[in-house]
Amino acid sequence: MDLSTHDERLSQVAEDRARKLFWGSLLLSVLIIVHMVYQAQSPGGLLAVIRTFLPPVLLWSLTMTAYSFCTLNSIARQRAEQLANAFTDLVTGVFNLEYLKSCLEHERKRAVEMGTSAAVVYADLVHLEQVNQSFGHAVGDIVLKAIAQLIAGHVRRGDILGRVGGDEFLIVMPETTVGEAEVVVKAIRKAIRDYRLELGKRGTIDFLNCKTGVAAFPAEGETPMEIVAVARQKLREVGASGA
Repeated sequence: MDLSTHDERLSQVAEDRARKLFWGSLLLSVLIIVHMVYQAQSPGGLLAVIRTFLPPVLLWSLTMTAYSFCTLNSIARQRAEQLANAFTDLVTGVFNLEYLKSCLEHERKRAVEMGTSAAVVYADLVHLEQVNQSFGHAVGDIVLKAIAQLIAGHVRRGDILGRVGGDEFLIVMPETTVGEAEVVVKAIRKAIRDYRLELGKRGTIDFLNCKTGVAAFPAEGETPMEIVAVARQKLREVGASGA
């Protein structure tokens, strides 16, 4: 059993207990109220029953209900966080490959149905391996996260940025032509070239670059994997030509 499955089972157990407590407290409250009504049938018994039973019953019921509600709310929040983490790359904080796949399929369908174009940008960060070798993987992860956030700051609202793996990123750009995407890509590449990280006596990281390839639905591919392959091939052609 992996850790995520274990955590999910613990969450389910906690939720089951909270639900049982909620319904159990509610049922017991109903039974006590029924008993109070029965006792109140006797002459003068109503006030005595109210003074004896009502305050503790209300206190107990409200306490148990509040506890159950807080527990269920906490579980719902944890599950929302788990769902977000399931689609987030842990190193960079952008979306991961699984989420990108679902976005690509969604945009493919929309491009076909609406007769529009959706651009896909494949980006490969150059010289990150040099950072890892010279400064260590911890610094490499810091740089990778910084570059991911830098790219995120240059994409347009509605564009979707994710990490494919290693030092490679993918940007899904709805209702965008290749020409429009290239304008955004140009700004991203310049920002990466201008990136600097001062490390004191250890040196300065100011030598990064980025290779990109841009393709578009539906003209250059009918499936998500086809369009990604085209964008990646364009990236390789740029690298081979030395551009």
